[in-house]
Amino acid sequence: MDFFNYDEILKQEMEAIKADIIDVYESSGKKVSGEFLNGLNTSYSPNKATLSGYVYLAGRVAGKQPPTAPIEQWLIAKGITPIEKNMKISSLAYLIARKIGKQGTNKENHLKIYEQVITPERIDTILEKINKINVNLFINEITIMIQKIENK
Repeated sequence: MDFFNYDEILKQEMEAIKADIIDVYESSGKKVSGEFLNGLNTSYSPNKATLSGYVYLAGRVAGKQPPTAPIEQWLIAKGITPIEKNMKISSLAYLIARKIGKQGTNKENHLKIYEQVITPERIDTILEKINKINVNLFINEITIMIQKIENK
């Protein structure tokens, strides 16, 4: 293994996670507006990496009624029209919003994309890479100390 620092490993792993999330999303059939992809971001600082994005693919529990405008936009983007010819798309959006507010969304249709990609096994693999760096740094420090002692 080449000698990488923490930041390089974190950046490589976060970019790989982001790419896998995009692959799962693209193949899920859930893409409508592309807003999910626009909201998926990575940021980096020393010894830290952050992935942020929308969670709406995971559904919604019952409670407060959601706004109708995003539902109306979704209906239009999906090409869904009311069955009854006298019904407006805004009325259909309102009815869907009311149902979601009362019952939540169907859990079978939820896409838990982050849980699919960021698995415990994947986290273990990343930690193993970082631990190899720690071991290599420790060995290098001990080797330097031994060389200094031998040169005295």
